[in-house]
Amino acid sequence: MFRNLASLLAILALPVTAWAGNGNLPEARKLLLRGKYAEAAEQFAPLAKKDPAAAVGLARTLAAEGKDDQAVKTLAAFPDRHADVSAELAAMAFQRGDVDEAKKRADEAIGLDRRQLSARWILAELDRVAGRFDQAESGCRWLIRYYNDHDVQQAESLRWIGLAAAQSARWNRQADQFHFLVNELYPDALKLEPDYWPAHFEAGMLFLEKHNQGDAARELQAALEVNPNAAEVHAALAALAMEAHDITKAEAAVARALEINPRLLDAWLVKADLLWANFQVRETLALLDEKALPLCPIDDETLGRMAACYLLLDGPSKPGDGSRFARLVEKATKRNPRPGEFYFALAAQLEDRNKQSLAESYLQEAIRLMPRQVGPEAHLGLLYMLAGRETEARKVLDRAFESDPFNVRVKNSLEVLEVISGMKTLETGRFVLKYDGERDRLLARYATRHLEAVLPRLCKQFGYTPPSKTPVEIFNQAAGHDGHQWFSARMIGLPYLGTVAASTGRIIGMALPNEPEAGRELNWARVLKHELVHVITLQQTDFNCPHWYTEGLAVWSEGFPRPQAWNELLLQRAPKGELFNLQTLNPGFTRPKSSGDWQMAYCQAELYVEYMLTTAGGEESLRKMLAAYSEGLSTGDAIRRTFGMSEEQFEQGYTAFLKQQVARLTMLKYPPEEDIDQLLKTHRGRPDDPDAAAAVARAYLDRGADKEALEAAQAALKLRPKHQLATYVLARLRLKEKKMPEAVAMLEACLDNKAPEPNTLGLLASLNLKAEKYDEAIRLYALGEKLDPIHLQWTRGLARAYLASANQPLLAETLARLAKADADDLPVRKKLAQMALDRKDYPAAEDWARQAIEINVIDGDMHRVLAEALAARHNYPQAVEEAETAVELCPNDPQPRLLLKTLQEKP
Repeated sequence: MFRNLASLLAILALPVTAWAGNGNLPEARKLLLRGKYAEAAEQFAPLAKKDPAAAVGLARTLAAEGKDDQAVKTLAAFPDRHADVSAELAAMAFQRGDVDEAKKRADEAIGLDRRQLSARWILAELDRVAGRFDQAESGCRWLIRYYNDHDVQQAESLRWIGLAAAQSARWNRQADQFHFLVNELYPDALKLEPDYWPAHFEAGMLFLEKHNQGDAARELQAALEVNPNAAEVHAALAALAMEAHDITKAEAAVARALEINPRLLDAWLVKADLLWANFQVRETLALLDEKALPLCPIDDETLGRMAACYLLLDGPSKPGDGSRFARLVEKATKRNPRPGEFYFALAAQLEDRNKQSLAESYLQEAIRLMPRQVGPEAHLGLLYMLAGRETEARKVLDRAFESDPFNVRVKNSLEVLEVISGMKTLETGRFVLKYDGERDRLLARYATRHLEAVLPRLCKQFGYTPPSKTPVEIFNQAAGHDGHQWFSARMIGLPYLGTVAASTGRIIGMALPNEPEAGRELNWARVLKHELVHVITLQQTDFNCPHWYTEGLAVWSEGFPRPQAWNELLLQRAPKGELFNLQTLNPGFTRPKSSGDWQMAYCQAELYVEYMLTTAGGEESLRKMLAAYSEGLSTGDAIRRTFGMSEEQFEQGYTAFLKQQVARLTMLKYPPEEDIDQLLKTHRGRPDDPDAAAAVARAYLDRGADKEALEAAQAALKLRPKHQLATYVLARLRLKEKKMPEAVAMLEACLDNKAPEPNTLGLLASLNLKAEKYDEAIRLYALGEKLDPIHLQWTRGLARAYLASANQPLLAETLARLAKADADDLPVRKKLAQMALDRKDYPAAEDWARQAIEINVIDGDMHRVLAEALAARHNYPQAVEEAETAVELCPNDPQPRLLLKTLQEKP
């Protein structure tokens, strides 16, 4: 949630009526709107004690950079009573939470000029924060009537009117007002004054409120084009980036906002939200208490966030129990007997920490206190979606949409519910699966069988069984959108989720595996098992299980080795010390700075689990950690209870374990992965280093700069005559000249069989395979696999060599290693299934065929192989089912039909 800053402070727009007769004031105003605050102040200052517009202008230049005390002194020093000066003092008092002073100054302004619109807006806001909603709405309606009765020709006036209209529309559920504001009123303000960036800002804030990220970004960027030093806009862009899960952009934007204005409350709130997203609850509370609260002690957004921190740090609380939470609630209620916005902010923070039950109760309280405000109701409907309570979600979201059809998340969620309503349902003992009845019938059948098979094993493994059936939803193309878009909208209300499946702990959602847009086959069985672990561990711990631990357990439970990409990241990052620890691992999942961070987070989470398994407790330690989290213990306390050591000692042990793991990854030395400019810089700094020269030669070769590659390789060989990488470059150049024997001879002469260079070894092996020298190719590929087990090119090379040499037994062994290393490799599993069937190893044929079907459930060949294997083992009922499926999938293939006929004739 991000507050609308304009509701707190009347910034930038000076009263146009005050410009007449002051030659330098229009230029000063332009400088102010353009963010040139120092220059604007120079022009305002000489007239600040004579002209009210200059006094207000100078105050705003100071406030824009956080010099609030100076701004107030500037206004207080104005010798005469003037409505605009009083209104500005009211706005500044309201900004710092001094409601009595704000009321006094706003009344004073209206007494001097009953048409002082910013003062009218401040009075309405004072009523709102005190829970006097009828009076607040009356104030808003006054501003709306003023617009209807007058030809308003000032951009600033349109701004206050727009804010009042938006507030009234929220309370009265007048959705058409949003369209009017962004398409007419704020554009009209810009027509009156093209530099009036607050019009772009307010439109952007309305779009952000509706989760319309594209239009919000467009309007906010337009505001920055006018005023690149508008701290409010940078803070809003930070909030927008957080909603889009772009942590790097959010951090940069909030840093820029605070650099401009270190007293900008909303920037500090975004900074607090960054800490909250990083699971740093104590740090969040400290920042709120030390930085945000002093700026405005009555701010509900700040207080709601602090209340959430208290609940997570201190545990549940009841009214009057003397806890920090109870005292804060009492404080908020004393000031405002209807603190709905406080409870709304509290609920949003708890929802972000997956505390759904608590969040629901506080959202309902916010709705009770603010029944006319649509925001809490929309959030409640989205929360019901996450909980799988779709019937309740529809009722709430329908009401929210009727009030606010421009809320993108609400609209998307209702459209998802329409898609779900058209799905078929397959209910089993422990699952309720919804799917596309026409296209995904087979997937539904096999998915539920798989889930029912793995659930008992996982429940035994973790010591917990979910008390109710788990909803599972698989999305295919519908209504012009692909399955991934529908899945994303199902999980977050927006079509941008960067994964193919997810679990909220209550439900499992998944995009149709193997959609054309996905680019490759996906092992849907592995994915469903992964998400099912989240259901078990999150419910088991009442959602206290931290992200890193539930993800680590889920990856470990898949039962496959670490992917090659993860191992490569370990090799790259470990020597540089660019790894996560328990304090930094969670944001690697929730707010990764890069795709590498995201992959590394999964890798390290699983490694933490592997490390736990090496302790005396073994698998029991995993269950003990879950039990500790279920009691609400912190990670440090959970480690102390489970392993009898401090978190620091645990990290030391993990670091040693990790070093051992990295050392086992490869014994080969790969060339540095750097751009050519960096390689050239290194080479120039070390001209006598043959490795540096060879690395440059390789980089030139990859760029097609053959002449430069040759020169660099020759330089390396002059320094070390049998340099392997330099020889590899020369051999590649010889191959371009069709001189294969010469290239082979060069490679054979330089290859060090005890410490081969990977590129040299791989090229020589492939050339031997091409020349049909299978024994030598097998020797070289086997050497690579032994020394470098994490890179699959050696195993794939072995498979090609065994295939070419017709060595079926060793080919099967090699392909099995490839299948184990890559959970999503369908062709390898299909080959293994057919090979096993051909040699009449029916158990192996059944196993490999089932694994292939768990990647592509509509592969008719694999259903036919499975049917034959089952029949050979006299499992005729299942064999018939598989043969029928093969016929259905391959209606023009006679082989499955013949098999089915044979099976049906069995007695």
